[in-house]
Amino acid sequence: MKRHSANSSTFCLVVGLVGLALAFSWLVALTPQARNIEIIRPDLTVNTRALSSFEYLNYNTDREGLYWLKFETEPMIYPLSRLKMRTMNCVHEMSTSHGEWKLPSGLQNVCDNRKGLLLVNTKDSLSQNTQWHFAGSTRGDSYGVLLEKDWTDLPVAAGLIALTLSLALILYARLPARHLAERLFVMTFLIIAFLFRFWLVFIEAPPQFSLFSDMGAYFSRSEEILNGQFRIDQLFQPIGFTLWSLWLRELGDFELFNWAQVFFSWGTVILIYLMVRQRFGALAGALSAAIGTTYVPLAGFATFHMAENAYAFFISLILWLILRTLNNPQLRGFFLIGFLMALAFYFKGNHAFFIPIFALWLLYQDRHQFKKGFSKAAVMGLGCALVVAPHMAWTWQHYGKPQLGPTAGALNFVEGKCPSKDNEDSTGARWMSPMFGFTNERLYKKWDRPFTDQSYFWKAGVNCIKEDPLVLIESLRYIYYLAWGNPLWPHISTNVQDLYYPWENFFYYGLLPLTLLGLLVLRKDEEAFNQASALLMLSLFLTVWFFKSENRFRVPFDALLIAWSSVGASWVLLKAWALSGRLTVYLRNLLIKTPIVVQVTQQEKSSGAEPNQS
Repeated sequence: MKRHSANSSTFCLVVGLVGLALAFSWLVALTPQARNIEIIRPDLTVNTRALSSFEYLNYNTDREGLYWLKFETEPMIYPLSRLKMRTMNCVHEMSTSHGEWKLPSGLQNVCDNRKGLLLVNTKDSLSQNTQWHFAGSTRGDSYGVLLEKDWTDLPVAAGLIALTLSLALILYARLPARHLAERLFVMTFLIIAFLFRFWLVFIEAPPQFSLFSDMGAYFSRSEEILNGQFRIDQLFQPIGFTLWSLWLRELGDFELFNWAQVFFSWGTVILIYLMVRQRFGALAGALSAAIGTTYVPLAGFATFHMAENAYAFFISLILWLILRTLNNPQLRGFFLIGFLMALAFYFKGNHAFFIPIFALWLLYQDRHQFKKGFSKAAVMGLGCALVVAPHMAWTWQHYGKPQLGPTAGALNFVEGKCPSKDNEDSTGARWMSPMFGFTNERLYKKWDRPFTDQSYFWKAGVNCIKEDPLVLIESLRYIYYLAWGNPLWPHISTNVQDLYYPWENFFYYGLLPLTLLGLLVLRKDEEAFNQASALLMLSLFLTVWFFKSENRFRVPFDALLIAWSSVGASWVLLKAWALSGRLTVYLRNLLIKTPIVVQVTQQEKSSGAEPNQS
């Protein structure tokens, strides 16, 4: 029976992997790829190296005016008969090398149409080399068009269905479930999680339509690097996501980037389930899959061109790997942990303190076998070094100085410890955390040094502490701000807010109480992974106390909240089932099996007759 089950799982896995490759290739083949893009800007300068058929602009009324766009599409294997055209700002004219297209009247159709204008009879244009021409206007922010598949078109929908079924087969083959019911339950939720993230990223809120603030800065830096322009302020935030985004968009424009966002976010849910299932059991694992499926903060980050989505995946992967390595200590596991910790650091650095803390904890765990503990920490350090060294070499080559990490750390320290929260440097760069907008801390200061002068800003932060030492105690409030006192930005700035605000109520009145309950259940469990995961959360508290905080700083670490809340929820369910079982027995005894008292008369005793029990 076990052999038959193993053969069945292998068959499902092979079919699923082959189907996944074919379905994904089919969807890519159905995507119109814009080539040789040329954009004539309102100031009549020309961009001939754009990766996408739109121009990113941070809003500036001085840049409003007319623009012209042209690009080519190559013949498609299966030319689609209809497309969707989404617009940024306005498109007034459209033509191809095969004829004119009449656009519908009404600005709502041709201006900022994020839902997409349906283009029909596109088969002839997509079956041969075609040059597309557009003329439009901008009010001073991003402009252009995006030609996309219509996901309701039968060939496209069939590809998506095939992709989903292939993923279901892979899950069915690989999920660590003992019973069919558990396997189907978890598989169903994980497939829903995938479709939910697909809908968010490709239909409801594509990342390319939310290029502002941090998202726009990542995009702008990647465009500069693409054009061979290197400035030290490009290292203000970790460079990893900038290079990752650029590489994906060079390979397949935002189509490939968006798929990466979907799979990163979905992979986070799967990793959380695997971690919880292995550590806390089947019920808690199933509950974590259910919670993770609709976890709006994590899913919502997939809709933004920023590092948090990939960073959440890396944090979840690190946690899962720590669990596996602690259960089966091997040096290669600690090497991978170090490698991934360093790699994640170049996407987002909020776990930076955890790296030395975890290494010291390993030494403490093996304090009676120092050589063994030192080997683990040293191998982990080697894994880190294999990421740090190339980063320093790359920054030395392009910026003239090796950089260990991003240059924003000193400014973050100043923000957290000095009165000024709205800061502008000598180059005109201005920075203010969204959280301080919600707390109404808006004191402005103009500095005479660039933000990249870290030694200057570190000294400025230390001077602020010397002037007001109580700020070290006051900074404890940043731990509070990880969950309260400020809504989750940037979710509240896009269509995702329609999902976020209802979910926020569940977070405060459902998830957090269950998390606290889960921690109470685990309070006497001294298993190593529980200690390591607690250290990760405590290191985040230390980070935000030292620097500053926002609600979004916590979200990539919410794998821990989901795990702990799943333990709390499973405890509640088990108690409820036990109580309902005892209540059922009590009611059965009370109402169904009530003992019947039979009185036997003296006459019946003497006659030897059996009492009548009917």
